[in-house]
Parts: sequence; structure tokens; C-alpha cells
Amino acid sequence: MTGIQEILTIGFIIVCIFFIPRLFRDTQSNYPKNRHKMTFFSSKMSGKMRLGIVVSIMLPLFMMFILKPWEDNLTPFLCAGVLPVAVGWSAVWVRDGFKNHKSGD
Repeated sequence: MTGIQEILTIGFIIVCIFFIPRLFRDTQSNYPKNRHKMTFFSSKMSGKMRLGIVVSIMLPLFMMFILKPWEDNLTPFLCAGVLPVAVGWSAVWVRDGFKNHKSGD
């Protein structure tokens, strides 16, 4: 039986894996000189991106309190709370890849 502390710990580890390297990246060697430095809390972030981040955090939290995955409801929680977030950000990633590819030609 998985407890809430274990679920939150795994989530924290995943967030750290993705964001800690970005915070400590050497911007001088990784970027050309004409490119602006992106910060974690960028003030140029669009409203859609901010909404996506908030929904990505709130949906799993909301589903966690409804489905209580620590009471043997892990599969429904993953399907209703985590999977939609992963599919949504994957779709955004693929869409941006197509946009960048078209603008690069």
C-alpha cells in the first residue's frame, strides 16, 4: 500500500530531475550570444503556458483528493490525474516541434 508521502516524494524527485539542471545551466556556453537568457519564472510566459502549468498541477492534486491513490486506487488516479497531463504536454511539445520545423524552412 502506497502512502501519500511516497507519492509526493516521487513527484518531487521528478520535478527536480527536470528543473534543477535548467537552474544551474551555464548560459554563456550553451547559448549563442544573440539569444536571451530564459529563466525559470520568465515574465514573458504566455497566458496559455501559465494556464497549462496551473492545470498540470491542480488536476493531479484534485484527482488525488477524490480518488485517494494511497487506498488502492492508484490505477484510476494515474489514468484520470497523471495521464491527461502527460498527454497534454506531449501534444504541446509535438505541436511546437512542427511549428519550429515549418518556420526553420
